[in-house]
Amino acid sequence: MILKMIRGLYCIIALALLSCCKSYKTTIATNEFQDPIQVNYAFPMDWIGHYKGQLVILNSPKDSTLVDMGIRIGAPDQTGLYPWIITYGTEDKRYYGLEAIDAVRGHYRIDELNSIKLDGYLRGNHFITRFEVMGSDLLVDYEKLADGLRIRFYVTGAESINETGGEVLGQDTVPKVQSYPIMVIQDAWLPEVNE
Repeated sequence: MILKMIRGLYCIIALALLSCCKSYKTTIATNEFQDPIQVNYAFPMDWIGHYKGQLVILNSPKDSTLVDMGIRIGAPDQTGLYPWIITYGTEDKRYYGLEAIDAVRGHYRIDELNSIKLDGYLRGNHFITRFEVMGSDLLVDYEKLADGLRIRFYVTGAESINETGGEVLGQDTVPKVQSYPIMVIQDAWLPEVNE
């Protein structure tokens, strides 16, 4: 009888230790993707630099492509534009300029220098643009972290594929909701490089 009680006590202790280990691993996993230094970076001055890495393009659940990517953000030129140069691979280099529209409200604009100007908004350490082009809706999230930039592109179809809601339930009218197809997701991690 005493032997059974001792075995039971060992089982309880082992389970308690095991549950502690599991929660520790969960804590590590959830903090792994957070910036260890929680800083509000001044935009665009603290973002100036050269960043290089790889872009993962997810075209479907089983179709992905890896591309070298870089972004160089420079000090403002004589016109007040901050050079915003994006490269894909070795051949595709795109020269843009970043300008402040209303810095107090976090409103900026990327000028593609070809009559296209994309409005963007700063929220914390995220600079986000959203625009529609050639039947696609793009949301681009540039995030400044301690040692680089994380850039995410979300591409959806610009036309809804499904509309639901709109019904009256009791005295409430359910709002209409439109769903859009997810076409491509692109995710880049670009560490800052010294040159």
